[in-house]
Amino acid sequence: MSAQRSNKTISIAVPYYGTLTLPPLGLSRVFFIASVDTASRKVTNIELQVWDPKNEPNLSVWMRELGVSGVMCSDSGSPYQVALNAENIWVLWKQEGEATELVERWAAGEFNNMEAYGEPVNPWCTGQYGMAVELDFSAAG
Repeated sequence: MSAQRSNKTISIAVPYYGTLTLPPLGLSRVFFIASVDTASRKVTNIELQVWDPKNEPNLSVWMRELGVSGVMCSDSGSPYQVALNAENIWVLWKQEGEATELVERWAAGEFNNMEAYGEPVNPWCTGQYGMAVELDFSAAG
């Protein structure tokens, strides 16, 4: 199973201002999209993407179309989790810091207590959510 993951890239979205929801403005529209190589556990690319609700009114569909597997944000929860889970996108809540730093910490497996962050209910999301913890360190080296 580790050999299958050795060439895999995971995309993680981080809202530009850290929060998915910006009261009273609604959803964030600017996101860092970080690519993580699962073999090296490193961020290989990070770029800004702007969600335009006029082109795609559904944020979760837009993220799925970008190939996003997960979102890391400072929110403590959101009603949008259901829509994101429906698109097989997990959310790691209550995170603070620079986008690259957050994704690098996730890739390194530094999020050991996933229950503290609101683990998703969708079984596929749950597996992806904890992937950094599940990766076989010996296979990556």
